Amino acid sequence: MNEFSPPDVVPRRGMTSIETTAFLKKEFPQVPQWTCWLHGFRDPPLHRIIGGRFASSGSIGGWSWKRVPTSYPVPAYWIADDCSDHEDDPQYIPHSIKVSRQQDDSGNHKLLQWVGALEIRGTTGEQFLLFSCLSAGGGVGKFYFVSTQDFDLLERFARDVYRHFELVKDQIRIDVIGGDDIVIEPKDDERIVLPPGLQDDIEKQVFPFFEKQETYKRLRLRHRRGFLFVGEPGTGKTMMLRHLIRQCYQRYKTQFFTLAIKRKTDEDDVANTFSRAARHAPSMVILEDVDSLTTQCNVTRSAFLAELDGIGDRDGLLVIGTTNHPESIDPALVHRPSRFDRVWHSPLPDRELRQRYLEHSFGTLDEDAVHKLAQQTKNWSFAYLKELHTTASIMAIAKDASRVTTEAVLDAFNLLDQQFRDGKKNHVVRSEEPTLGFAVV
Repeated sequence: MNEFSPPDVVPRRGMTSIETTAFLKKEFPQVPQWTCWLHGFRDPPLHRIIGGRFASSGSIGGWSWKRVPTSYPVPAYWIADDCSDHEDDPQYIPHSIKVSRQQDDSGNHKLLQWVGALEIRGTTGEQFLLFSCLSAGGGVGKFYFVSTQDFDLLERFARDVYRHFELVKDQIRIDVIGGDDIVIEPKDDERIVLPPGLQDDIEKQVFPFFEKQETYKRLRLRHRRGFLFVGEPGTGKTMMLRHLIRQCYQRYKTQFFTLAIKRKTDEDDVANTFSRAARHAPSMVILEDVDSLTTQCNVTRSAFLAELDGIGDRDGLLVIGTTNHPESIDPALVHRPSRFDRVWHSPLPDRELRQRYLEHSFGTLDEDAVHKLAQQTKNWSFAYLKELHTTASIMAIAKDASRVTTEAVLDAFNLLDQQFRDGKKNHVVRSEEPTLGFAVV
């Protein structure tokens, strides 16, 4: 089976892309133009559409498919599990088989590759042909040919196939434009500590957006909202955002889109983000460090405003931005409803909030110690308070203690307090490609 495992292949086993195009033009003269869909590492597993059985039709990710006869030979590939030399090891799987097969619902291992032509149909009548063949280099699945140049259609199809075969089950995937997708655990076990009423106010604005779509229409409300979370680093903005993502996914199966903001990010990236989200509406668009979008990237103020204003059919988008530097944001963004309709400020925790957080983190400490820590940590963010717990725990581990002692907490406080006074606040290091807070679970 080396023909499926480049580079250990013998060249010229199949057709080049030019030869494939010529073949398809003869087979399907009614198709004016064929598109070569080159495949890479993060592309959807189109080679798994047919599955382990030599079926003639089926469905995948909400799309239906059926084989279309052509003169191209269509063999049925199968690999037998000949593991007689490894009978004592039930986990043994030869490498050449492991990379080329899957386990179907019955527990049987089947080969994934397929060749030939498929007719793909969507739920609203979309239709195109998908063709796979052995390439000149000897590989199947290095490229596919499609009978359409509607790339929006292909993108929707690819996304649905990708989600159907998503290897990480029961997890939430955030579609990152310009970067790797982010996966977070759906379990909402983070403790959110915010000023009274703030979390409730945010939830009452976010959840009805997805739950009450018909009410929006009945009241003639524009089904598009923009919210902005403002506050110093470590004050709970990202934690609140993760909470909203988890809740919206669990309640409404919302899809999420974000933009990896870099120096080379341009207006096409911004437009692509909003365009993708609109095709999966109602959906959520997340813009972390939104202040950097028009100050550190190749994005003009007018282009960003045009996306927020929603020129064209862009209903069903809930846009949430975050910023540590609201003073850097253009007033046209934050002082006009319909762009960022509501702005919520996450302040540094006061003494009462600090005490609540410390009581939850250090459940074994006596009340007086927690009370003193709450008083002595004025102007500390939640991120710094979390580091206090982490440092104290590591100190306790170093002393082989069975729990976090008051002595370890005080030692940790003295260490971090000095660091805090030296100005190393929140461990923030701004980079050209900032990491997204969703990565923390």
